[in-house]
Amino acid sequence: MTHRRQFLLGATAALLPLPLLAQVRPSIVQTTNVADALAAAGGYDTFIELISRAGSIDILRGAGPFTILAPNEAAMMRMPSSLREDINPSTGGSGAQRQDGDRVRLLAFANMHIIEGRHTLAGFADRVTTMRTRNGNMVEVNAMRPGNTVIRIIGDSGFGVGGLTVRTADVQLTGPDVICSNGVILPISEPLIQ
Repeated sequence: MTHRRQFLLGATAALLPLPLLAQVRPSIVQTTNVADALAAAGGYDTFIELISRAGSIDILRGAGPFTILAPNEAAMMRMPSSLREDINPSTGGSGAQRQDGDRVRLLAFANMHIIEGRHTLAGFADRVTTMRTRNGNMVEVNAMRPGNTVIRIIGDSGFGVGGLTVRTADVQLTGPDVICSNGVILPISEPLIQ
């Protein structure tokens, strides 16, 4: 009976269109909070350092729920060097700013990547969803095209990092969501900047 069930499942999968199969990304489930899950995943060191300096890491260990739009190391390298130098004192700046970094812009950057609530890939499927980040900016998650979830900042309603003539273009979701005890991590292709 088990062999027949496997055959039927395989035959059913063969009938599904290939783009639909490519869209299926099983969630990763963690029993820890979003901050510790990010650290355990590896590859998010710069992002974790910045949200720690902004004072958000303890918040992300709290009750939540939170959805984190998390750029990995390769994604963080796409951040404009001027912003990276201003908010991360280990990479640049001068004098007192080098010691502390620009705290206002750092907090704006961290809060641009945190959304209140638990938002999963399954919840985005086949629709466009608008959400507000912790700094008041609106982001749109467009999952209308199978296998291609796009995130972008819409409007100028919130507090951005300021001082830049750069605005993030559409950002891609780069992997499965990570379901944590107090929220969800969504890996993204580059940092959100406005």
